[in-house]
Formats: sequence, C-alpha cells, structure tokens
Amino acid sequence: MEKPITVVEISNTEVRIALGYENNDKINLVYLTERPINGLISRGEIVDLTTLAQILSSMREFKDEASKSKIVINDVTLILPSIGLNVFQSEKTTNIVSPYGVVAQIDIENVVSLVQKEAVPSGSEIIDIIPDSFTLEMGRSFINPPLNEHSNNIKINAKIHCLPSRVVSEYKRALEAAHIRVRRLCVSSYALAELGKHIEQIPNSYILVDMGSELTNISLIGNNTPFETITFPSGGADLITRVVENFRISPEDALETLKKYGYDERPLSFKPSIAKGNVDGVMREFSPEDLNLIIKTFFMEDYFAQFDVAFQNLMKGYPETVRNLPIVFTGGFSKLLGFENLAKYKFSKNQSIHYLEPETFGARDAKFSAIIGAMYSASKYKGSLSDSRVKPNEFNRDKEQN
Repeated sequence: MEKPITVVEISNTEVRIALGYENNDKINLVYLTERPINGLISRGEIVDLTTLAQILSSMREFKDEASKSKIVINDVTLILPSIGLNVFQSEKTTNIVSPYGVVAQIDIENVVSLVQKEAVPSGSEIIDIIPDSFTLEMGRSFINPPLNEHSNNIKINAKIHCLPSRVVSEYKRALEAAHIRVRRLCVSSYALAELGKHIEQIPNSYILVDMGSELTNISLIGNNTPFETITFPSGGADLITRVVENFRISPEDALETLKKYGYDERPLSFKPSIAKGNVDGVMREFSPEDLNLIIKTFFMEDYFAQFDVAFQNLMKGYPETVRNLPIVFTGGFSKLLGFENLAKYKFSKNQSIHYLEPETFGARDAKFSAIIGAMYSASKYKGSLSDSRVKPNEFNRDKEQN
C-alpha cells in the first residue's frame, strides 16, 4: 500500500476522520467515520472543547477487517475552516549549499524558510506555504522541487496561507487534548480546490461557494488555487430553523422534511400533507407549496442577500469578467433537493454552474469534498511548509490476539 494519509475535518455539525492513500491519481479509502457534534461548534467557533476532544479521542481506534488488526491514529492532516483566510504572494531566492551546485532537500527547506519569515498581519499566522514554481539558473522553471538539478541558486514563487491565530490554536488544542498530533495544516478552500483539479468538469478558474450548516465560504479560485476567501454566517441550519418556526415541528423533523421534499416546482393536482404542527393552538397540515414558500423566501430574502454583500466585498477591484466566472457549489447544503433551480435563476450571468463532489468510492458526497481534496494535497511532496518540516502521517497497526 502507498503512504497512508489520515485527515481530520471538524465541521459545525460533524467530526470526520478518513484514512486512505493515493494510487494512480485516485484516492483509495481504507477507513472513513463521522460523528455528530451538534452544539459543540457555533459558526466555526469551538464552544465545548472538552466534549469535542472526548469525541475525537473515541474515534482514534478502529478495526481493519481486512488485516484483522487494530489501527490507532496518531498523526493527522487537519483541515481548518477558511474563516479569515488571507493569501499572500512571496518570492525568495537563496544560494545552493552544495559546492557542486546540486539542489538537495536542504536547499528546498532553506528557500521555504525564507518565505516563512515574511511578515503577516497581526493576529494571524502562516499555516502553509504552497509553491507555484521553483526557478534555477538560466530561467529553468519547475512545478515540483528540482532535486538533483544543477544550479548555484534557487528561487521560489509561493502563496502563503494565513489564518487568525485564535482559529488555528482552538482547533489544534482540540486534537492535542485527544492525544492526536497535528502534522500538517490545510485550509478548507485549498483542499476543495485540490479536489477540483481531479474532476474533469470543474474549470481551472471559478467562484467556489462552500455551503455548510452555519457558514458559507466564497472563494476566488484562479488556476486551481484560492486567491481570496470571504465568509458569511448562514447555511443549512438557518433554513432548518425557518421550517421549525413556520411548521412548529422539531429540528429533527424539519431536517427530514427538507431532505425528503426540498424545493419542488412541479405542479401538483392535489396538496398532500408533508408535516403537521401546532400553530397558535391549532393543528395545521402543511403541503409542498408551504415548504416551497419557506425555502424560496429564505434564499431570496436572506441567504442570497448575505451572499451579495459578501460577494461584492470579495470582488472589489476585479473586472466584470472575474465576477462572471463559472460558479462551483459544494458542501452539504448545496445538496438540498431543488437548489439547482434557485441557483440557475440567481446566477444566470455566470458562465456556467457546477457542483463539486468527490468521485472516491465510499465518499461520494459533497460533505466529503474537503477530506478527499486534503488527501490529494498531502499525497505528493510539493515543497510546502508542512512537507518540509514533518514526516509522513503515521498510525499504529496492532494485530489482535485470537
């Protein structure tokens, strides 16, 4: 088996842990598990670190049925939310250490370390450095680290990913409290863009809309990499609340009603009852038309209004051609039945509309997009900050005694 990769993602509603490896440009999953964590995170902020750490700790061990062994996860790649993401461009040059002018691993680490010393905004920290290219003498350019090539110096052009320090420390603390070492950090929008590289229908440059439970991230993706991200506090949980308030049903029933019926514009010859609720002391029955009205009102008067404000801030200084780039939706909320009809109306000026979902067997759902993208990112050495500083992800495999 190829080098194993373990990835942890903590969303507003679930913890997801996946173990797999890359083979022939495909991700093969060995293990994937998820646990609900409702109420432990609010709009991306951890509010109950102790309970979250307990859940993470309980997910560290699993049984590999194929080998009859127990696997204990120790080191992981951690996906961080894109809240407050800043992306900066950097260019640095250093001399080659070898007297023979042969590029070695230490030269890659040296030039990356120069980028690491770049000043970043107060309250932020560098979580990763993603090389765009390496350049040697005579203008020779390389996408991957040019190990064993001859040159007296090496130049790197790289993007620096920065997040607020408080966000980074909170999420790392949760894993450390669960006795899980964080070996690599990966911001969500970058992981999603990495997945997009491996799906033929996804263009190279686009507007990425990651629709979560309580947050929506809008990212400008250029040449398969994020340039900017902006977040607004709305998602699937807010629509569930609307249904609860209007139908007077439980959040669990509201979620099931949305999953089953969604937004359905097809004309009906009769109005079936899809929910019953006590409204002002009177039991009422609700039809698909009632649900359609709630959903359409939510999107047109609330969600898309917040989207427009965030999008205008993201697009400041960009020409109209960038504003009208293809739009790519991902995240669990984008899977709402009938959402594509609302999207076609709202984003009719965009060049095209796409939906980002992994094609990996066992994880073909939009909510696993970042997990699979992070595996692609971690599967190949690219000379990033994380790769140059740490060893590959590790886990223990203990044979069970019969």
